[in-house]
Amino acid sequence: MWQELYRLAYRYLVSLGLAREDAEDLAQETMMAACLHLDGVQPGKLQAWIIAVARHKFIDWLHRAGRGVSLLYLPDAEPEAATGGPEERALREEGRQEIMAALNRLEPTERMLLVLKYNMGLKGEEIAAYMKMKPNTVKVKLYRARQRFKAEYNRILEGRK
Repeated sequence: MWQELYRLAYRYLVSLGLAREDAEDLAQETMMAACLHLDGVQPGKLQAWIIAVARHKFIDWLHRAGRGVSLLYLPDAEPEAATGGPEERALREEGRQEIMAALNRLEPTERMLLVLKYNMGLKGEEIAAYMKMKPNTVKVKLYRARQRFKAEYNRILEGRK
C-alpha cells in the first residue's frame, strides 16, 4: 500500500513539471506526513488526501525555492494530446519548451502565481490565502504576470526567426 501511495505522489509531482530528483524528495516528504497524520484521514479518501498533501508540499517547495525554481515541462493539457504523428508531437514538445523557457524568465512571485493558477488550478481566493495577499492584489499580480509571460514568450518566438 505504501509503495502504491508513494508512486501516486511521485507521478503527481512529476506531472507538475518537477525534476525526478525533486519529485522523489517531495514524495518522500509527503509519505512522512502521511505516516504522522494518517489517523485523521477519512476511510476511502486516502488517495485524494495524499494528492492534497503532495500539492501542499509542492507549493511549499515553490515558496522556499524562490528565484531558483525552474520547472522542466508542462504536462499535456488533454490526454488526447499524446496521440498524433511524430511531427505533431515534436511541434507540441517544442511549444512546451518555449512556454517553460518563458515561465523560467519571470520573477519568482510571478512564476509562482501562474503555476498556482494554471498548473495547480487554484482559485484566486486560495492563492490569496496561501500567498498571504488580498484577493484583489492577486488579481492585479496575475494580470501583470500574464502580461510579462506574453512579452517573454514573444521574445522567444522572435529569437527563433
